[in-house]
Amino acid sequence: MSLPEAAIINLEHKPFVYIQFQDIQINDEIFENYTKKYLELLIQCKKNKEKIYVIIDINNFKTLPLPYLLKQAQFNKKIFNFNQKYLHCAYIYCKSKLFKQMIKMYMMIEKNAVPLKIVRTLTKLNTSILENYKIHFDTHIFFPKTYKQNIKSKKIIPEQNIIENINNKFDNDNDIDNDNDNDNDNDNIKNEELENIKKLLNEDIKEENLNSSYQEYFSSLEN
Repeated sequence: MSLPEAAIINLEHKPFVYIQFQDIQINDEIFENYTKKYLELLIQCKKNKEKIYVIIDINNFKTLPLPYLLKQAQFNKKIFNFNQKYLHCAYIYCKSKLFKQMIKMYMMIEKNAVPLKIVRTLTKLNTSILENYKIHFDTHIFFPKTYKQNIKSKKIIPEQNIIENINNKFDNDNDIDNDNDNDNDNDNIKNEELENIKKLLNEDIKEENLNSSYQEYFSSLEN
């Protein structure tokens, strides 16, 4: 019986890679399966001598699986240099104000391998990609119905138009957008709940050795 997927990784529009997390009950086996697929993506980048832009969609989550957020942090430490080598940047697409604050806390205690930005709308994501990387790319393409409607209404040009990449500093000081977009956001943010999350995230992220089944992935990336 096949494992449920923790996340669907869409490679159809590389160098933009869309990772959509699913709202499932994650266990160690499912998490390991996801991390290995991510390592396979990095190995592919190495073979193709390319760097990617990663878009992580967490909007399917009803609650963030905090134990696996910490496991992800441990994993990120192990692959820090590989992310630095094969990623231009990472975006987190997150409509929830509560999740956004939780991730912001995490960002404060963990150094990111590449520029990381949280956005609440795809329009803001498109604008950030254009402003920071001089690339016209409509991320609605990962949502075919909306994308077709945008083309029909002439809101976008269907072709990806890459402009000469001008040296441009990513604005790390504005990682969190203070937007007032009309997203469906009914979060009831409780200070006590956020404090508990803060305590959990501020615990030392212990170095854990990944099991031996990861060795072939790391060997492929290192050699």
